Amino acid sequence: MARVPDEARRARVRLLLSLAFTLVALVFTMFGSFAEAAFMGWALTVTVVGVFVTTWFGLDVWITQRSARERLHGSGGITPMTGAKRPR
Repeated sequence: MARVPDEARRARVRLLLSLAFTLVALVFTMFGSFAEAAFMGWALTVTVVGVFVTTWFGLDVWITQRSARERLHGSGGITPMTGAKRPR
């Protein structure tokens, strides 16, 4: 398996940290909802923002992995990186 470029690795770490934070916020919001706590507005806002940020970081991972793959293998056509001869 090829080595993952540093920018793709950093994007994955950001995604996993954001996902962990969002899941903790979701559990916190659920338990607060069960207890009918006064901080539910803030907890729900933090959870929604966490979902948005996690989605954004997921797109970041997808884009960085695609760009790293294209940089490594070319865009699939005849490029200066692959030369005129196509691999079999």
